[in-house]
Amino acid sequence: MSVSEASRWTLFRYRNADGTSKDWAYRRLPDGGTEIRWGRTGSVSQTRTYGAAHAREILRRAQEKQHKGYVPLGDALLRNGSLEPVPSGPPSKPPSRKPSLPAVDLSQIATGQDDFWF
Repeated sequence: MSVSEASRWTLFRYRNADGTSKDWAYRRLPDGGTEIRWGRTGSVSQTRTYGAAHAREILRRAQEKQHKGYVPLGDALLRNGSLEPVPSGPPSKPPSRKPSLPAVDLSQIATGQDDFWF
């Protein structure tokens, strides 16, 4: 697995009216630079790398993408040319269901003894 495939990306997705979608993502490089990838969802084959001096420009571009309708999906991993969102947080467990007990009528227990139970 290459370094770019092991790194986390910040992913944005735009959904077209016809049901197709396209992705735009960026990640920070160890040298302070930024790499951007974009393309159809499932195939982000276009890429460009910027130096550390362009960091603010990349964040501004991410905001512009959101204004155009791109939805931030959070972290993603690049695998085989496709950006796959990473689930945030631990997997959720289904709510536990406590068994319900039938109602018990205590009025017939120890009749004739006033306040015996209390």
